Amino acid sequence: MGFRAQLTTQEGIMSLKGNAIIGQSGGPTIVINASLVGAIQAAWDIDEIDRFFGAVHGMDGVLNEDLCDLFREDPDTVEAIKLVPSAGLGTCRLKPKDKDLERAMEVFKAHDIRYFFYIGGDDSQLACHRVSELAKSSDWEMRVIGIPKTIDNNLVVTDCSPGFGSAARYAATCCQAVGRDAEAFGNLEVVEIMGRNEGWLTGATSAARPTPEAPPHLVYLPEVKVTREQLIDDVKAKYDELGYCVIAVSEGFAFEGEDRVTSSSQVDEFGHSRLGGVAQWLSDVVEEGTGVRSRHDKLGNLQRCFSATASQVDLDQAYAVGQKAVYWAVEGQTDIMVTIERENDDPYQWECGATSLMTVAGASKAVPREWINETGNDVTEEFVTYCKPLLTGRACELDTGFSSFPKFRLHRIDCKLCAYERE
Repeated sequence: MGFRAQLTTQEGIMSLKGNAIIGQSGGPTIVINASLVGAIQAAWDIDEIDRFFGAVHGMDGVLNEDLCDLFREDPDTVEAIKLVPSAGLGTCRLKPKDKDLERAMEVFKAHDIRYFFYIGGDDSQLACHRVSELAKSSDWEMRVIGIPKTIDNNLVVTDCSPGFGSAARYAATCCQAVGRDAEAFGNLEVVEIMGRNEGWLTGATSAARPTPEAPPHLVYLPEVKVTREQLIDDVKAKYDELGYCVIAVSEGFAFEGEDRVTSSSQVDEFGHSRLGGVAQWLSDVVEEGTGVRSRHDKLGNLQRCFSATASQVDLDQAYAVGQKAVYWAVEGQTDIMVTIERENDDPYQWECGATSLMTVAGASKAVPREWINETGNDVTEEFVTYCKPLLTGRACELDTGFSSFPKFRLHRIDCKLCAYERE
């Protein structure tokens, strides 16, 4: 597996010398640090980058001038953090206002930052694009590149999103494992899986089935609504056939004509509802409707940080997009997001490409209707063909000891501006 550069240095682009900064945003993933390490290691031998700063807690760190010097980190520690889950620099959920972006430009200018890299999903790419536009209008030469990340796999243009493959591998493994428990007792089991409004992660649990009879037996995505009556009939049929049934359901699932289940009436900075609780709710529904004992599990944040089931393909892609972001920025590219482009399914082959930030900013990609079966209770073979290679390979070998997660030292940079107060 490998990748090829899709872009070349633009003619007439002058070498740009100065400092660089990178931040992490949104929900962490099992491989988000691999993108960070890819960027750091790419910058080590680039003369145009004098210093490489980390924004502690993403855009919050930029606004608060809370920066660290990544070139001062021990190289062995940097390499080790490639396999550490969650966000090594800290993350945030921040939708910057115009005033925030103006402050960001002040920080960039004060520290001679000419390269800005931001690892995140669609909302983060929108913030990245706005930074790029403000730099242009402020006559501050700076190259801005987004680095994709989300377990939800809903970024447009890119074939897949780094973070998805490892989260999907974990969710699929859990469905297989809990299926043994449900089979032993002859129970129903409802498994709640992340993904918000898109069912990529839930659908991916089907990719690990060793046989057609293996769990999960029913898969329900937000993209297709079913009635209560149909779902109960589906569960009864599977239970009568197998003597147990595992149901994988997206956190954004809702019955036709009904509202989604939410864990809170509050929303985050981006206006997203706090989803959660569908497993317990649906478990009660199916137990009442079938008369069979039902249990439930919410996989929760472990989907974002259980590195023991990391996908090697996912890790490789996460590292590559971070690396390419730095290379292409130095070559003159700006206002783009690095993408993954699929060349072949079997054997699986991919390469890095690019798209404009405006194309992906604030947009999302649903599972195609034709990749969900006609009755809306499973995915098709086309979905499995797409998804299976992304879950491939064990990135972290298991050992008999406990996991060790090294951390950055976070050597702080002296502030040059007055403290900032957000509105």
